[in-house]
Amino acid sequence: MAAHDETLPMAEYAVRELSGYGLSHLLLMGATTDFTGTPLEPLIGDGMFRHFRPIFRGALIANVGMTAERGNRLIADGLADMVAFGRPYIANPDLAQRLATGGPLAEVDWETVYASGPRGYSDYPSLRETAA
Repeated sequence: MAAHDETLPMAEYAVRELSGYGLSHLLLMGATTDFTGTPLEPLIGDGMFRHFRPIFRGALIANVGMTAERGNRLIADGLADMVAFGRPYIANPDLAQRLATGGPLAEVDWETVYASGPRGYSDYPSLRETAA
């Protein structure tokens, strides 16, 4: 589905309306598609959060492409109240510790994602196991 002139106004309307429902939070996913040359081009990078933060009055959780630095900056700049890490948790079950200590992040083995069995889910080594 391609973005058109009504895509952003419709999304703004929906987010504005959600503000009145007393939601605990809104998880806002950053751009996962290249919006270059479309009416959504201003949403590239942190533009999604910059655009929708003033529209949604509740707690906003930013997601997609998060790093410790980016997450901390989005919170410090008031563009998000919290950040969510999805993909990094797949390969880093101890992600919080790795982020807190500046430890290296393991890469996801995409051949095992959504496959049967524990390989690729419960067999990623912890930072402590990697260091040993």
